[in-house]
Order: sequence, then C-alpha cells, then structure tokens
Amino acid sequence: MDIIYLLGLIAFSPWLLLRSLRTGRYRSDWAARLGKIAADRRESIQISGCRVMIHCVSVGELTSVGAMVREILEADQSVQVILTVTTDTGMARARALYPAENRRVVVLRYPLDFTFAVRRFLNTVRPHFVALVELEVWPNFMAECRRRSIPVEIINGRMTARSFKRYALVKPLMGRMLSHAVHIGVQSRPIAERFMALGVAEEKITVLPTMKYDTADFSTEVPGAAAMAKALGIGPGQWLLVAGSTGPGEEDFLLEGYTALSLRWPQLRLAIAPRKPEVYSQVLEKIKARGFKVVRRSENPDGCTGRELSGEHIIVLDTMGELRKLYAAAGGIFSGRSLVPLGGSDMIEAAALGRPVCFGPHTWNFADVVQDLLAADAAVEIRDGPALIETVDQWLKHPEAAAAMSARARAAIAAQSGSSRIYAQRVLTGCGLSMAKLGPSQIRPPG
Repeated sequence: MDIIYLLGLIAFSPWLLLRSLRTGRYRSDWAARLGKIAADRRESIQISGCRVMIHCVSVGELTSVGAMVREILEADQSVQVILTVTTDTGMARARALYPAENRRVVVLRYPLDFTFAVRRFLNTVRPHFVALVELEVWPNFMAECRRRSIPVEIINGRMTARSFKRYALVKPLMGRMLSHAVHIGVQSRPIAERFMALGVAEEKITVLPTMKYDTADFSTEVPGAAAMAKALGIGPGQWLLVAGSTGPGEEDFLLEGYTALSLRWPQLRLAIAPRKPEVYSQVLEKIKARGFKVVRRSENPDGCTGRELSGEHIIVLDTMGELRKLYAAAGGIFSGRSLVPLGGSDMIEAAALGRPVCFGPHTWNFADVVQDLLAADAAVEIRDGPALIETVDQWLKHPEAAAAMSARARAAIAAQSGSSRIYAQRVLTGCGLSMAKLGPSQIRPPG
C-alpha cells in the first residue's frame, strides 16, 4: 500500500471512531466488517456460474438497484448477485427483500477498507464483476480488485457540489481510486464534469438518468392503503396533506402552515412522517405543545377502526415501510428534509402516485430529479413556510390544475426510465454474458 492510501486511511480512522460513538452504526457485526463471512452465507455462494457483486451503502442505494437486479437475474440463470451493504438499516432492508432462502441473491456486509479485511472478503466471494452504486469507492478495495483483475464499475454515479469540494482536497487519492474503475455511469452532465475534474477521462464516463426513475410504481392502487386509512380515521371527505421523510425542524413550518390553512379549509388534515425514528418523540412534543392531538400509526394498526379525524388531530407515521400507503391517502405531498439543509428526500415515489408534490430549496441529493420535474412544470419548489401555505392553498382552490401537474410529473418520470436495463447490460457484458434471453423491459409506464 503506497503513501497516498496510507494517508487516506489515517484520515478516515478518526471519522470512523466518531461515527461509531455518535450514531452506533459501526458498533455491531464486527466479524463481518473485518471480512469474515458467516458459514451459512459462505455456503450460499455458488462455485459455478457468474458472481456479480453490487455494493450499496444503505436503503436508498438498495432501493435504486432493485430493477437492475431483477433484469440481471432474469437475463441469465447462471448469475448470482452478491449484494453488499454497509449500514444496519441497509442490512435489515436487504434481508427483508432478499431472504436467505433466495440463493440467487446473497446479502453480505461490506468490509471495512483494511487490506486484511478486503482480502479475506474477496477470497471468499471471488466476484467476476463489481458494481459500486453512486460513489462508494475505497482505496484498498479498488487496489485489491485491480490486483486480482476484477473489473469494477461505478453505476448511477452521484457527486454533489459539496462533495466535490471535499474530494478535490484529496485529488491524488480520488484520482488513483477512480482510475481503477473500468467505467463510470453518472446521473447528469454536471456530475460527469466533477468526475473529470478529479482526473477521470471523458471517454470513460456515460451519462444516464438516475436508476431511481425505474423504481417508480405508477399503479394507483396501493395494497394496504385502505386498511391504513380506516385505522387512522381518514374519511372520504377529508383532504390530507402528507409530509413525508421530514427532517428535524420542519414540523415547525408544517404546524404553522396547518394552523393557518385549517381556518380556510376545514376539510384539511395533516400527517407527518419523520425520516428517522429517533426524532419521533420530538415531533410528538411539538404537536402537543401547539394544542393538537396525536394519532400515532403504531397505536392504530390495521384491523381497528379509528375515530374519524377532526381538525385538531394530526397523524404521525411512527412505523417503517408504510410511507407509500400513507401517500396513497394524500391530497397533496410535501417531500421532506428540504426546508432544512439536509439535501432532500426522494420525491419520485410521491410524484409517480399522481399526487401534487412540493419540496423546499435544499434538495442537492436529488438535484437532477428536481430539475426534471420543475422543467416539466410537474412540481412546486417552495422557499419557506409562507410559500408552503400558498402552495397548498392553490391546490385546494384549483384541484384541476393540481391534477394536471401530477399527470405531468408521472409523464416526466416515465420518460426518464430505462437506465437500469442499460446498467444490467454493462454488468452482464463485463461477465461475458448478454441479455439476449430477456424479453421487453418489465418497467411499466403510467396508465
């Protein structure tokens, strides 16, 4: 390992320790983090055929590769996908999506970037091809794959302007790592230019829309949505504003807006779905402090008949994996983590359902999606709390215009789909296989 890699690891180690102490993300499963794969998982790794390793950091990346994984598996029965994730939440979600009995997809923990851990991991997995989602590159992993002649490709590459400034400070390290990639697929031309500024040759880069477009579900019937609405007391004459994946502090804007709007629109109701469970108590306290009553999803499960909501009730979605069901009951949706500087939340799922969507100005994690939607006049960007009030007021005043905007959003999303199949083709080609046996894409346009 040369001096550049050594400096990189020295710089990384204090960060890892602080993250572990603060968040608890790196406290568990240390054997796997150090490259040791459990016996049952080792036995699931097939000896023959092609092994494709796809690495996702957490739930967001994991969700984005779903269509690509499906395309790869359908294309050739000899392929096994080794799906690696870093975070505990990612592991939990991956194991739910791909249970152990599904031998064609093996879920493993991605090792820490120490030479011995990486080598131990690769000695067991022996992938024929590696796809890293977005920008999850580490010095020793990249170097070890190169030493073993394992092709590595970055797919659905993303690099924000903020991230680029940090990477530019260690340009020699980043340039060395990125040079090991056989190809880099990125989500937009500005992202491509950032990669090139770090030393990647232009001919090595392809620009494709984010694969998250391919995960959009355009069906209007959401399983379980009716049961949830009944349990929460959402009536047919009510118009529900759902604030999805909100960040700390956004509940203040929402509660102020709801207080003002409910005087004009007595049928208006509000539901807040915080992004992280650790802020549930904070949200509940703020709601109660303003004199509202809380209706918690955890206390109103399917099967019960909730008391019909009044204007003094506010729903809090304090369960995981049910946001889309709540979106299905919405008259309009605010996509959270965007009125506070947290980078935004994925607004594709909400827009694909055919609901009017708005979001704040802090959406750098979804800059290209935001650009596409705004260019098609298919969503509303709001700057602050008063703008939220004005937007929801307009949706209620002009439901036909809101519906037309929602239809434009669905069309804009469908027009950008297809990247997952292209990436799947590149992965299979890297393994010496093809997608010739695969029929027309299963991605469904809005109908």
